[in-house]
Amino acid sequence: MATKKRRLLKGLVFLLLAGSVGAAVYFNLRQEKAEETYPTALVERGAVVDKLAETGRIELVRTVEVKSTIAGEIRDLPIEAGAWVETGELMAVIEPDPNQSLQLYQKRSSVEQGKIDLAEQERNFERQKALFDRKMIPAKQFEEAEVRLTRARTGLRLAQLELDMLEAKANLQRTQLSGDQVSLDEVRVLAPIDGIVIRRDVEVGEVVSSGLSSYSGGTVLFEIGDPSQLIVRGDIAEIDIGRVEIDQDVDIIVDAYPDTTYRGRVRWIAPVGQQKQGSTIVTFDTEIEITDHAPRLRQGMSCDIDILFARRDSAVYLPVERALEVFDGEDGEDERGESTRGRFVAYLAEGADSLAAASDSTRSDSTRPDSALQLPLSAFAKVELAIGIETSTRLEILSGLTEGDRVAEDPSLIRSKLEEDEKKDGDEEKDEEENEER
Repeated sequence: MATKKRRLLKGLVFLLLAGSVGAAVYFNLRQEKAEETYPTALVERGAVVDKLAETGRIELVRTVEVKSTIAGEIRDLPIEAGAWVETGELMAVIEPDPNQSLQLYQKRSSVEQGKIDLAEQERNFERQKALFDRKMIPAKQFEEAEVRLTRARTGLRLAQLELDMLEAKANLQRTQLSGDQVSLDEVRVLAPIDGIVIRRDVEVGEVVSSGLSSYSGGTVLFEIGDPSQLIVRGDIAEIDIGRVEIDQDVDIIVDAYPDTTYRGRVRWIAPVGQQKQGSTIVTFDTEIEITDHAPRLRQGMSCDIDILFARRDSAVYLPVERALEVFDGEDGEDERGESTRGRFVAYLAEGADSLAAASDSTRSDSTRPDSALQLPLSAFAKVELAIGIETSTRLEILSGLTEGDRVAEDPSLIRSKLEEDEKKDGDEEKDEEENEER
């Protein structure tokens, strides 16, 4: 009886050990057969914008430097920087330099002398004419008197013209003394245009030089800018300037107002590039007109500019990392060694909806969103894409995929796995053929 019980106990132990070993082998085989899965992503619809991102600074299109036409000492400056001025408004009063005053007095003296000479020649001509009519003098003497009268009139007109031009340039403020005498009191500097005084470079008591000087060019008193038209000036590198054209749309974001996007357009591109000191990059000066009325914008503000080459507001697109560019050759070069454009492909998850439903029951992470669904390698098929706009982040899909399709997040990984499986299958077929030959 005891022997029978011992045999029964040994049998139970053997069965338990066999069952444990079998279960372990079963689960190991099942884990080995579990197919590897790969993450997927949805094809979406949205904006695709091909643009060039650069930086720039805001400037006024029209600025004018205000100078005095007469050298002298500043006596009054009624205008401050930042003030709005109208055309013809008084901006400065200057006491002329003695040499400048002497020049003006000399011109006036020339005019007075011309008037005296003309009056004398007119009287002389009348006398000569009376004598000539009575045939008391020869015709040559009368003609000489007529010529002297004409010269006196011409000289007076020239002296008066020179004086008027000099006084007009100086905007003289005259003080009447006695009779016809006029004394030079002060020179007035008037605003040449309507605008804002950008800067004032002088103070009362300073001595300024004439703006008509051929040597120094004169002292700048003020700079006036017209704020009705603003531009953004930027430097575009030579590698990008070939794509920039006149009248292209531009988005402008000013650093001072980052939440506002202003509109603009390319208005001018420099015909010659410049290489700045210490840099090896050649850049082209580019002007962008700000088309939005923006009273908040001021000269000197920094901004970011996006020059728009192409834009699609509602397009089927893929992030660039989910499309793979492949070449027929090994290195993407033609027979002449020049780079060629490859073909864009993606790996479409065929029947992704049914696979997703089937995997819901076996997926351990039930909180994973559907957009991050992982599928086995057998679910992916290569599709060739037709590409429209290409940007640094997105590709416009013209054909090959539609909105809502599911593709592999990492197409290069799928491609390498498929090539690895093809190579493995080829090796196995080769081994079978060699075994059959033996």
